[in-house]
Amino acid sequence: MGLSTPVVSGIMLIAFTVCTAMLLQTMIMQAQTLTQLIGWYATGEADRLEVALELNIASIDVSSGMVNLTLRNTGSKTIFLRNQGSIRNDVIVAYNASAAAWVSQLVDYQVLEVRIVNTDVTFDPLVHPYLNPGEEALIQIQVNSQVDGIETGSILVVVFVSHYGVTAKTEGVAL
Repeated sequence: MGLSTPVVSGIMLIAFTVCTAMLLQTMIMQAQTLTQLIGWYATGEADRLEVALELNIASIDVSSGMVNLTLRNTGSKTIFLRNQGSIRNDVIVAYNASAAAWVSQLVDYQVLEVRIVNTDVTFDPLVHPYLNPGEEALIQIQVNSQVDGIETGSILVVVFVSHYGVTAKTEGVAL
């Protein structure tokens, strides 16, 4: 038992201490990351609780496949209508085609005007590309005519998905 036993024991003690410190630091960093993730999720859920949308079909043009919608902001959060990076809204359309099969599409939309609910006050959507609480937007979509088009008597389901993850759904019959 010479000098080598205490030296090896010291090296082992240092290695054990370093490994324990690294493990502890990793656990602390993971706990911080988990705390941030839970906070981010809770904030998103709180935002979703403050968002409320109503969607109505204003008109369906069977020959051109154009559908006019009215989207109303009945919540307390502003809805941005223009897609910008991670701020994205989508419109999904589903309808029964001639073969009695349902066709669904993700379609682009165009905002025709923004107005204050129950008034004649309108805004240009290029200058006012968002919906504040108490405002509504007239939105136009075009169903892809390369697939079976909308026919008279078709049931049409439209879903607007906001960048908050909140959806508004409406149904109508093409006349």
